[in-house]
Amino acid sequence: MQGGHQHLDAPSPDNFGLWDPNDNTRIAAYAFNEFKFSPTTKAQIAGRIEHVDLSGTERLFNDTVGFLGSVPTATNFTPKSASIGLIQGLPWNLVGSVTAQYTERAPKPAELFSGGGHDATATFDKGNPNLGIEAASSIEAGLRRAVGPFRFEATAYYTQFKGFIFRDLTGNTCDGDTGVCGPGVGDLREAIYSQRDATFRGAEFQSQLDVQRIWNGWWGIEDQFDIVRATFTDGTNVPRIPPMRIGGGLFYRDDAWLARVNLLHAFAQNDIAVTGETPTAGYNDLRVEISRRWVPAMVRPGEIKELTVGLVGTNLLNADIRNSVSYTKDEVLLPGASVRLFANVKF
Repeated sequence: MQGGHQHLDAPSPDNFGLWDPNDNTRIAAYAFNEFKFSPTTKAQIAGRIEHVDLSGTERLFNDTVGFLGSVPTATNFTPKSASIGLIQGLPWNLVGSVTAQYTERAPKPAELFSGGGHDATATFDKGNPNLGIEAASSIEAGLRRAVGPFRFEATAYYTQFKGFIFRDLTGNTCDGDTGVCGPGVGDLREAIYSQRDATFRGAEFQSQLDVQRIWNGWWGIEDQFDIVRATFTDGTNVPRIPPMRIGGGLFYRDDAWLARVNLLHAFAQNDIAVTGETPTAGYNDLRVEISRRWVPAMVRPGEIKELTVGLVGTNLLNADIRNSVSYTKDEVLLPGASVRLFANVKF
């Protein structure tokens, strides 16, 4: 069993804020079971039912007049979800898996009750109290090998959404103080929460190959690849989807040291929404990491049982990197060349 209550408010000293005070209460029951048919075959079955009560106010707007006022509103949802998966051990230390799931999600308070300027995304958000449950039917297949000199994991998935909830830019702009919207009216882009059927499909792959023993460990090659394609039923693109990425590099590892250098290339993202979204250029992200791990021979209660200290460098080519899923990507670059020192302590 799981339950919770949340109270949200988003006031502003300058105007009417992002939304009026609202509340949501959730209670859910869920179960997870694993059935082992043989040493190499098992199934996993899960189910969840949830009840959600939401109450707040709907903000009313007129493009010419702006903010008209707020109307109290309350709604409730009972989303249900279920999944079944089969995991099969295969020769050569391979493990295959197939999972089918049906999941439902109730709209979030921000999706229902928003009605004002959102400074973080430079948008003027307008919620939709008529949103219904978002449902997704998915199937995922995977193959992995976790031991041996060649380790990899490959996954492919296909998901059909019924009533996918998203924030849709209209192409208009709004005045954050008055709520008046239209072409060239203000400096905040108008974003309306909408709901449409959509299809997502994608794949991910990553691997490591131990090439040669050296010093006290191994050096090897690693790589990664991921892609996602998302469209509505009319063939137009779902907004703000990550680009296809591919990367690889070299690593050294032993019981104490880990060192790696990796170059990640993100392709240009030109599969964009019809309105309000611009293409994103590709980029190369050069990353370097080196870390040292200490594990004492004996550990007493309260003492440190593991310590890892290291350096991580990102975007060492100092490339202009823009995040295609960000609303402010055209105005704000991701950080340039960066190096950070980290420590991880376990007791």
